[in-house]
Amino acid sequence: AAAPQSSPTIQNETMKSANDATTSSISGGKGSSANDDSTSPKRYIYTQVDMEHFKHSSAHKELLGFVSTMGKGLTSSNNTKSSSPHSYNAHAPLNDLSPALASLHGSLSCMSTWIDPNTTDGLPPDKEVKARFGNPVFRTWHQRLTERSGAIIKCLMECHGKYVNYNNMESLETTPTKEEILKECSQLGYQAASSSDDSSTTTSDHEISPKENEIITELRCYLHDAFGHPIRLDYGTGHECSFIVFLLSLCKIGCFNWTGGAGGGANPTSPEVIGHASLALLHAYLNVTRGLQRDYMLEPAGSHGVWGLDDYHCVPFYLGACQMRAREQWQQQRQQTEKKKKLEAKESSGIGTDTDDDARRLPDNPYLPESTTVTDPSDPPILDATHADNNDHWDPSIIHNRPILESYRGTYLYLSCIHFIQQIKPGVPFFESSPMLNDISHLGNWSKVMAGLLRLFEGEVLNKLPVVQHFVFGSIFKANWTPSRKGPLEAPKRTFIGGPGGVEVTGGMPVTRAPWAK
Repeated sequence: AAAPQSSPTIQNETMKSANDATTSSISGGKGSSANDDSTSPKRYIYTQVDMEHFKHSSAHKELLGFVSTMGKGLTSSNNTKSSSPHSYNAHAPLNDLSPALASLHGSLSCMSTWIDPNTTDGLPPDKEVKARFGNPVFRTWHQRLTERSGAIIKCLMECHGKYVNYNNMESLETTPTKEEILKECSQLGYQAASSSDDSSTTTSDHEISPKENEIITELRCYLHDAFGHPIRLDYGTGHECSFIVFLLSLCKIGCFNWTGGAGGGANPTSPEVIGHASLALLHAYLNVTRGLQRDYMLEPAGSHGVWGLDDYHCVPFYLGACQMRAREQWQQQRQQTEKKKKLEAKESSGIGTDTDDDARRLPDNPYLPESTTVTDPSDPPILDATHADNNDHWDPSIIHNRPILESYRGTYLYLSCIHFIQQIKPGVPFFESSPMLNDISHLGNWSKVMAGLLRLFEGEVLNKLPVVQHFVFGSIFKANWTPSRKGPLEAPKRTFIGGPGGVEVTGGMPVTRAPWAK
């Protein structure tokens, strides 16, 4: 595929959104001088004092709000999809993306192949290493990420810059369709991640300004931290959060939209766009991280062991629960529409009355299965051409249905997460391997699940020092306080390891043994 031809004017349009999103935070505010001495993002959280600053900061509010908006975008009544707005189509993953995000999706697709031994430059794990956790080949994988991240980010920004004025181009006869543009950008993103040569994916003569370079540097830091730690050989919710920060930063500089403008102000990104785009990107992201966790045996970082939600993740469970709630809402609306149509048809034909129809039904409860309704044999079946599952009522206990997990894990993110747990812990009863998720499955509806998981994300991820001490802040995702001390970019490199004589090591946390462990 040909590289996008970006003129300096288009490039300037791309970066104008980024400048709008960052200038105000750079120019003022408490602690802003701490960001002025270097263009590289750095740590701001070292002690509990810094932690308290973070809890009350705009960065904390933005990050929690962004994750909440992901879910609201899926459950919103403003969704315009005509069929199954809750579903994710794995065969057309680019449908809900912008050109920039399609490029990122292509890069993630390529990154998932880096570990494949059947590719020419694959990095399979070293089978000779005898270690319970952490294959050292992951360090080579991560080094490749740092080498190619610049090309990945430049490519997605060029794709955004090229089509930032797409709405004004639609009247031209030679303008490609949105489907063609997304496919092109995905291919370019794949190419950017497959080559170590930055120049191979761009032909733009535009000279990168200091401000543009600062933004690219910041985005690269978030991307580097999103796939695990190359020294500790671990992965946890802090790394997952770095990917969410990466997406938040892209949203703030306008890359979630087809048109120009940052994610706020006069041209905000709608929750529906954020929700559906995040769903597609998380599927691609998990395809990479699960391969790393499984094949490189990365140690769970910050895990509560068996008493935690999951060894590695949190946000996918929340977004997956929101998707299931959206399915529940859509199903209820669809049933009400069908009921209304049947009543209108009966009234027009003079057959039956409202009283007759209501008398055949059990007390109204939106969470009861459809089987509780006494159906009329003459009623036509409610079928959907896209998903045959749309007629079935699924409460949270559906995760115990193995055939459902196998059939719909590619469509529903929550089911995908449960399936992966069972895949990496075969033969272990689910109530033992994941007692918290097992308890959640007994809740009555998905609204309670999604609300509880959002609180869990805030309380057990964003408000925990061992997790967020790894965060770095720049000019897009900004810290508005002065850190307790100046230190290196890196967070502590040793975790979960007792020091000599049992001395606690910085960042350590007691590990809970699984009930089945001997």
